[in-house]
Amino acid sequence: MKQKIIDYLLKNANSSIVLRIKKEILNCLSDKEEIELLNKIILHKNVQTVIKSQKTDGWFGNEFHGQSKMKGAGMYDNMEVGLRYLVEKGFSSENEYIKRAVNSFLIRENYDYETYRIKPPPPKTTDYDFTAFALWLLRSSIIIRAGYEFKYPTNNFIDLKHDVNFSFKSFLNVLNYANTYEALDTHRKKVCFKPGVQWPCMYDLRILAHSRGWRTEENYSLLADSINHLFSFPQSGEDVYTFRGGQFYSPCAPFIHKKILCGSIKDENVGAIWFDLMELFARCGIVKHVKELKTEYNSLLALIDENLNININFSKHKSEIGWSPYGGISLEDDWKDKNRLNYDLLFRVLLIIHYIENAQ
Repeated sequence: MKQKIIDYLLKNANSSIVLRIKKEILNCLSDKEEIELLNKIILHKNVQTVIKSQKTDGWFGNEFHGQSKMKGAGMYDNMEVGLRYLVEKGFSSENEYIKRAVNSFLIRENYDYETYRIKPPPPKTTDYDFTAFALWLLRSSIIIRAGYEFKYPTNNFIDLKHDVNFSFKSFLNVLNYANTYEALDTHRKKVCFKPGVQWPCMYDLRILAHSRGWRTEENYSLLADSINHLFSFPQSGEDVYTFRGGQFYSPCAPFIHKKILCGSIKDENVGAIWFDLMELFARCGIVKHVKELKTEYNSLLALIDENLNININFSKHKSEIGWSPYGGISLEDDWKDKNRLNYDLLFRVLLIIHYIENAQ
């Protein structure tokens, strides 16, 4: 099936998918062909939106964490989504747009908390002290996604090695709890994490999926144990908050109470977030060692027919179309054409197969 998907997408899909297949899956992309494909990709409408928003200091748009009408930031022309989107479209770490964006985090002047440009001197309590609310992890996740885990300029306020270790320990910490209630408390009738609880969220998963520093045979096993333990907890769907400074905050998609994959591939409506999360778990190299993930993977393969149609009820809700800080899989420009939607879904299936087959 893998080779059939590759052949089909190389023939039909857009330049971004072709580039990534040849570079990431087949490892057969010449410098000349990469330049030719990027010259096509850069003309794509949403790519133009991102690069036209880049400021002289390298920052994309007027916001960091997603779109904001108040600040004039759209779906793509904001720092977090814009940088991740360009990387997903095929721009490498050596591309000038990417380098300038990543290095803009090092700018010390004009500090603005809303953009998290820099990390100021740690106060008595830091973002790392609040469960699934470490805003610096958002920043580090896209720096690492851009390919800078081991080549980011030395500085005294962005420590990627620390953040990778922090994310790994967040997953390991769940092994210290027999049930989720031990990690939770209630404030003003709302369920919140207890002070000091370190619990994994989507950004921890993104960091581990795209980093290498944590990967040892022992750590693969520990991570699989942690995720198996997460799946053993009841998933009630109840919201859990982070309580900070007397206020409630929505944490960054922690893996508690909610379905870890935001549903099942066999559900009545399957969202893009399922494919996004499944790819991240596949990149972590542990799917074959986590019962629920392995079951989902086998179910996915069984739903693909001989014509490479994925027989699922894909959700067309507006939250599943396009990109946000919490997800996005569309590399094709227009999902009104059902074939384009299928190319994007098949590309994510291909990535999932590739990383599961090539797991350590």
